[in-house]
Amino acid sequence: MKLKILKELLLEGLEIINKISIKKSVLPILKNCLIETEKNFLKISATNLESGIMWWGLSKIEKEGKICVDAKFFLDVVSSIKEKIIELESENNILKVNNKNVFLKIKGNNVDEFPIIPKISSKEKISVNSKDLLPFLEKIINIPSPSFGRPEIFGVCFLFENDNLKVVATDNIRLAEGTVKLFQKLEKNFSFILPQDSAKEIVGILKDVKDDINFYFSPNQIFIEILSTDFPHPKIIYTSKLIEGDFPNYQEIIPKEYKTKVIIKKEEFLSQIKIAKLFAGKTNEIKLKINSKEGKIEISGESLDYGEFKSEIFSRVEGEDISISFNYRFLMDGISSFDNDEIEFCLTDVDKPAILNSKDYFYILMPIK
Repeated sequence: MKLKILKELLLEGLEIINKISIKKSVLPILKNCLIETEKNFLKISATNLESGIMWWGLSKIEKEGKICVDAKFFLDVVSSIKEKIIELESENNILKVNNKNVFLKIKGNNVDEFPIIPKISSKEKISVNSKDLLPFLEKIINIPSPSFGRPEIFGVCFLFENDNLKVVATDNIRLAEGTVKLFQKLEKNFSFILPQDSAKEIVGILKDVKDDINFYFSPNQIFIEILSTDFPHPKIIYTSKLIEGDFPNYQEIIPKEYKTKVIIKKEEFLSQIKIAKLFAGKTNEIKLKINSKEGKIEISGESLDYGEFKSEIFSRVEGEDISISFNYRFLMDGISSFDNDEIEFCLTDVDKPAILNSKDYFYILMPIK
């Protein structure tokens, strides 16, 4: 293999493929990336067996070939080089980096040991705006928690329905859903559950992407394709195994009616909860007492070790008075996930789900009984 490539482009590719999480494994080869030529492109691949990624960058290919090298180490090497154009050459399982003032030899590993990454086999695709999808994934990504009894909730559910994509996550105590408008109306609906680690990898990848992305489906695998804006060819293809099983029918727990609705200023509400949490004690419990006649919320926390806290904030309240308790951490997470200055907070009963609402996103939280 012998080629020349812009350092900036090579660095971009290495940073992207290094977003694949390195899991504990008996296979040292998984710390490596596969570097190979493909027509006029340099192709770099990485995998951890659960997920994989392939990146393509235009290069001047003088000789075809491929080699495996430590992905993180190669990224560090390229980051340190000052030249704008980098020349790569592989010979006898050694990767040479030749430049005017730099000459490096990097030991390669056995290419035959590098796992095969699945390829897209379906022609059916659904396009999604990455800038619309990313904020919702960031909001819900940390909600799932390990559930060995119910692995289907240890992931993010993607629901493609009509002309919407809904991304949903739950841990049985709270649930959040964001809705992205699709470019087309679907003839049939699709859904899959993506492992939380894979969803986090996608968030890392999409932070550097401004273009639309294409979803391709297979029974046990999902593919996400990002096309290049400079040439008619994929720039990135990401793939992940899926979680088997059915996501809970969460529509049943979404409150259809409410007894009390509060329109409250986000930052004021959050700041008072941050103080109340200091007095919440080991149960993480804070109490909200809503007075509809006076249009106010009393926020309190009490601890045997530290004492007692109470504060009042005024807001627009509709409906009945209610006193209810929440885990402060989960409530803060929900409030913080909204971009609005004001939040709609709806409550049904002291032992029923409460919901924080906006136009295309909601967060459901169970109270502490």
